[in-house]
Amino acid sequence: MSSQLTRRDWLRASGLLTAGLGLSRFTPAEAARSNAPFVSAFTNEFSFADDPFAKMPKLKARLLANENPLGIAQSAKDAIVKATEIGNRYAWMEFAQLKTPIAADEGVKPENIMMSPGSSDVLMAAAEHFAKEGGTILTSAMTYDDLLQRAQKFGAKIKAMPMTKDFKYDLPAIKAAITPDVKLVYIVNPNNPTGTIVPTADLEAFCREIAPKVPVFIDEAYIDFYEPADRPKLGKLVAEGMNLILARTFSKIHGFAGLRLGYAIAQPDVLKTLHAYTNGEFAVSITTLMAGVASYKDIDWQNHCRAENAKARTYTTKALTDLGYEVIPSSANFILFPIRMKTKTFEGQMFAQGIGIQTRDFNGQPYCRVSVGTMDEMTIFIDGFKKVVG
Repeated sequence: MSSQLTRRDWLRASGLLTAGLGLSRFTPAEAARSNAPFVSAFTNEFSFADDPFAKMPKLKARLLANENPLGIAQSAKDAIVKATEIGNRYAWMEFAQLKTPIAADEGVKPENIMMSPGSSDVLMAAAEHFAKEGGTILTSAMTYDDLLQRAQKFGAKIKAMPMTKDFKYDLPAIKAAITPDVKLVYIVNPNNPTGTIVPTADLEAFCREIAPKVPVFIDEAYIDFYEPADRPKLGKLVAEGMNLILARTFSKIHGFAGLRLGYAIAQPDVLKTLHAYTNGEFAVSITTLMAGVASYKDIDWQNHCRAENAKARTYTTKALTDLGYEVIPSSANFILFPIRMKTKTFEGQMFAQGIGIQTRDFNGQPYCRVSVGTMDEMTIFIDGFKKVVG
């Protein structure tokens, strides 16, 4: 049995476990053609009968899943322990403890928020709903693929416009590509795997023009790596009644990748529709929820994680630049840069040193995407990289 890959399946099927599966070549010009099939930079075949975890080498630097290497806040750990006292109860009334502060910060009402186990459930629900009865989902080439792969599986066509020369979403090109069969516009900001951002003013103007015509879904998994004062505040557009869906996760700066907590911000009727495709809030454990309440309030920990990420990212970017590599400027907790050897060869040699990374081919060019770990991990990465590239 094989399947197109989701976020976790890709990790299981690629370098995390086999350190060498080849990725498809994704040509943006081909993807932009309305009759061309969507080709994912993540797509690979994976047998669920395999046990690839048994083959995974021991990693000295786990830099392949965009996790927070600093872990969760102590306040969240304490909240988990305390919440075990009510672990025999379903989390119902307690959701208000997290929805209320989020709503206040985003300028929306609590009924504009739906909690979920990570943001993956929201992406999958949107994919299934907007793929129903066909139609097209419009996005950009080389972006995060979970929603797109699932939508394609359910019958949607994916039209991916080429990015700009500096690897950013080309909003004018996307706007020009909207046709009557487009059912959703999908944007990832900051984008994965490039780490680039859409200027806030441009994104807001785009949403104001497009959302009244076509729903706009913005995956903001990495939004917390913006400095708080610089973050887009698109919740105000939801408050104005626009058909905008924002997906957030605690998996990144909060370190909840294994705890699973996220949420969507949208119109109440849209949330009700998406909820029909998922267990939604019922799938969130009360221990995770209470940890989320504590972590959301722990601004000092978030600031610490953001600062440490920026420091390690700056170090790695400079080290790669000093070695003569052109690094795409990142605003997230990962870095994408072109490499000068085949992806399979590069992955194998890095994993052989206990360094987990991701690779992919884009428009015929091999790339490495390395997550930002601790300073020690990034030092290990650079030392190992030097050994591989000579």
